[in-house]
Amino acid sequence: MSQTLSTKSHHLSTEQQRMIHCIRLLGDLLKERPRRSVYRRFAMEQSWPSPESIIRQFGSWAEALAIAGYEWHGEATVDLPDKMPKYTREDIIETLALYSRDMGSIITLKKYQEWRKLHPKAPSHYHIVKTFGSWHDACAEAGLEASVTYSKSELSTALREAIHEMGFSLSFEAYREWAKRNNKPSTKAILHRYGSWSAAIHAVESEIFNQKL
Repeated sequence: MSQTLSTKSHHLSTEQQRMIHCIRLLGDLLKERPRRSVYRRFAMEQSWPSPESIIRQFGSWAEALAIAGYEWHGEATVDLPDKMPKYTREDIIETLALYSRDMGSIITLKKYQEWRKLHPKAPSHYHIVKTFGSWHDACAEAGLEASVTYSKSELSTALREAIHEMGFSLSFEAYREWAKRNNKPSTKAILHRYGSWSAAIHAVESEIFNQKL
């Protein structure tokens, strides 16, 4: 099994670019295709995005590796995105409607990925987000209820990034628009985890202040 490394660029969000950069850093260090289990250990030590966050952004670890430039020749060949099929918004809506008929109106990324194994020509999470701007927007337009579970650490990281860009006392509306642009956890997910917007902001800002002391 041989490896080729591509330097082709892709239109990615700032967070997606950071994820790909971390994968490439580890690949350069190891001189081989980074395995998810190995990446996880480095991510915890270096405060890199978690494998789960990367999979949520790109649909699978294999697709993230492909975008990072790792193409493998063998049983598990992964094509780079520019070699993958092109999907229109209508194609994606039709696919999600088919999912709904098979699986019901509530969709999670994990359930979609499992369903996609039976429908290999269906668009990946990466293609859906690239076309609609966010997973939630695509699901909403298809009439599906997107259910995504985030860890408290992932929610805290998203709020920290938003605060870093827009300042303290971050408003609900400002974060909601920022989250849509950057494909970050929704305000609904934050409210579900923290109980209220003020509680979430207070908790994260307190963490930031305590680290500065």
